[in-house]
Amino acid sequence: MKVRWMEGSLRLRITPGEFTLLQDGASVCEKAAFPGGWQVCVQPGEESALDSTVPGSLTITLSAGSLTELSAPDTEGVYFVQESYRFFVEKDFPCAHPRPKEAQESTETFAPPPGFAERHKTVCT
Repeated sequence: MKVRWMEGSLRLRITPGEFTLLQDGASVCEKAAFPGGWQVCVQPGEESALDSTVPGSLTITLSAGSLTELSAPDTEGVYFVQESYRFFVEKDFPCAHPRPKEAQESTETFAPPPGFAERHKTVCT
């Protein structure tokens, strides 16, 4: 799982294998091992929600409806706001723009839906 924290939001990108685990009722977690580290988990549950009651740990629960929505081939992610904090769980697709060889990642990805590359095209001037 890829994790991107920003002020006011958390974005998680899951692989097809991780999505299968969620559909099978398992949790998917990513941990940072540095001193004082952190952990973020995605789990299936009754309601989609964000829980940060355990210090250094965040848990995102996805409802059955959210998992069904995410399983649609043309759905890129599910998006939520809780107490003005935005959190997203997205499918991990191949990078839509060229990246340096050193930055290439070797993870499994979902097949991009039609129009994906065009929607994610960036123009730099």
